[in-house]
Amino acid sequence: MSGNDFLGFPDPATVIVTGAASGIGQAAAELLTTLGLTVLALDIDKDGLEKLPKHAALHTFPCDTSDRAQVEFLLPELAKQFGDIAFLINNAGPPSSMNFTIEEGLAKTAGAMQFFTAAWLKTNPPAGASVVSVASVAGVASGGPPPALISGRGGAAENGWYPIGKAAIAGMTRWFAVSSAGRIRANAVAPGITVTPRLQDITKGAYGKSIIERVPLGRLATPDEIARVIVFLLSPAASYINAQVIVVDGGGTQVF
Repeated sequence: MSGNDFLGFPDPATVIVTGAASGIGQAAAELLTTLGLTVLALDIDKDGLEKLPKHAALHTFPCDTSDRAQVEFLLPELAKQFGDIAFLINNAGPPSSMNFTIEEGLAKTAGAMQFFTAAWLKTNPPAGASVVSVASVAGVASGGPPPALISGRGGAAENGWYPIGKAAIAGMTRWFAVSSAGRIRANAVAPGITVTPRLQDITKGAYGKSIIERVPLGRLATPDEIARVIVFLLSPAASYINAQVIVVDGGGTQVF
C-alpha cells in the first residue's frame, strides 16, 4: 500500500500551501508532491520560492497572504488555471521577533488566515475539501518563553502579540468548521519549537536548551514531522476529524 492509498487523496487533486518557501511549509509542499498532488506554493519570499526543489507538480506564486488585494486577485486566477482546489494549508505568518502591536499581530496571523480561507471558499472547493492552519503551542498550551530567557529580544516578548494571534487561529479553525459545515473540514496543528531556518538562533540558545530539557522525547521537532501531521489532517484519512487543534510538541507542554 502506498502512502496515498492510505491517505486517500483523490487523483487529481490540488492544494495551496502558504508560507511554502521554507520550514514547515516547504516540508509539507514537498511531501504532497511525492503523493501526487498538484501543489500551489505561495510565499512572500520570492527568492525562497525560486530555490525550492524543482518538481513538475510544484508551481510557485509570490504572494503576501496578509495583503487582501493580492489574495483577492490571485485566488480566482489559480482556480481558473488549475480548476478545483480541494485543499489548503494556511502556514504563512510572521516570526515572533517582529515588533507588531497586538492589533497588527492579529491582522497578520488569524486575520490573514481568515481572509485567505474565505477567499478560497469563494472558489467553491469540491466535496471532501479541507483546510489545516498552523498555530503554535504558544497560543493553545503555553504563554510563551520565560521572560528571563528573552529579556531585551523585543518582538512579541514585549506585548504578547504572537501567542494572542496563534490562540486566535484556534478559534478561527473551530468557527470555520461550524460555519462552513457540509462544505469543508477545518483543523489546525500547534507545533512546539521546530528546527527551521527562522528559529535557528532560538534553538541554539538558552531558550532552545531549556525546551529540549523539558521535552520527554529529548529533542525539538523537524519540519518533516510537523508536515506529516498536517498532511494527515488534510487528507480523507482524517475524514471524521474536524474543528480540532492538534498539539505536536513531543509532550513538552505536559511537563510542569
